[in-house]
Amino acid sequence: MRKIKVLISDFQFLTREGLIHMVNEKDQFELSGVVEGADEVMKSVLQEHPDVLLMDYEGNDPVLKSLLNQVVQSKATNVLVITNEDKREHIKPLLDMGIKGIVTKQCSQSEILNAIESVSKNTRFYCNRILDVLLENEEEFKEVDCEPTDLSPREYEVLQLITKGHKTVQIADELNVSVHTINSHRKNILKKLNLKSPTELIVYALETGLVKA
Repeated sequence: MRKIKVLISDFQFLTREGLIHMVNEKDQFELSGVVEGADEVMKSVLQEHPDVLLMDYEGNDPVLKSLLNQVVQSKATNVLVITNEDKREHIKPLLDMGIKGIVTKQCSQSEILNAIESVSKNTRFYCNRILDVLLENEEEFKEVDCEPTDLSPREYEVLQLITKGHKTVQIADELNVSVHTINSHRKNILKKLNLKSPTELIVYALETGLVKA
């Protein structure tokens, strides 16, 4: 099986060393390089062709924001941002930019590793804290203009629980129905909204205001 190539760009020594160790100890990953300065990121991406660029990010740094945008526009790799930021005004621009994954430095090792694997497959991954940040200001999403959907009341209920991070078994228990029923609802929701995965569903729901408080 081909290993997932990961390029790390983190400007803080301790965090960088921790990420290096995390990637190196897993057989499914291959560390393709480490970048310590912002000016070397784009060059390394084009040289190494990593499956994932795992990059440190500070929301008040316009240079990093511009650099991230360049990397995304180049389509040379998938970007997973790791950040200390927990304010929506810093997170939402990353979504608008097309960043595939966002995790915080408070995430567990397993969550970060899952994020790397998901993003390498061109699948979005946002950790629970990032989803919480977006959900804290749901009212702003309701201003987004979108086409009406024909989801049933039960499908809306399932959608909201999915968006809040509940697993299938948890949703089934809460709604007092079978796991098979929840899977059927999820399939119908994805089909009606023309989406391919639960992660896309979460992002769509947040950005269009389908999620209700």
